[in-house]
Formats: sequence, structure tokens, C-alpha cells
Amino acid sequence: MNISFSKTFEKTFDKYDAKLQKRIYEAIVNLPSGDVKRLAGDDIPPIYRLRISKYRILFYMDEIEIKILKVDSRGDIYKK
Repeated sequence: MNISFSKTFEKTFDKYDAKLQKRIYEAIVNLPSGDVKRLAGDDIPPIYRLRISKYRILFYMDEIEIKILKVDSRGDIYKK
């Protein structure tokens, strides 16, 4: 399965230290396993979140691709 990253994700990801970046990257590579839940709403395609301690990753997936949208702390991830 192909994994792609949004510019928003890349910009935030680059600010984290190497240890946290490694944890996030390993969790992304292992998708769809992990603490994954579908977010409520009528989004097409549906948006999911992956929890890594106090951080959240928002993404969507289909048969071909996983698109990583955003990463942030749990208090800031859902703000538009």
C-alpha cells in the first residue's frame, strides 16, 4: 500500500525531535494496525485517527493509498 504525506503533516513533523519522529514513522508504517478509530461525520472518504501517546495522526485510506493529513497533540489536532 502506498503512503503519502500532506505538506501540513511534513511541516509539523519536521519540528519534532528525532525520537518522536521515529515513533510516529514506525506507527505510520504499521497502519492500519494500532489505536485507530474512525472520526464521526459524513466525510468522503472517511477520516481516521491514530493515537500515539499524547499525539494524534489524522489520515484517510482506500484500497490503493494511505494519505497522512495531519499530526499534532491531542488538544490541537481537531482545530481547523
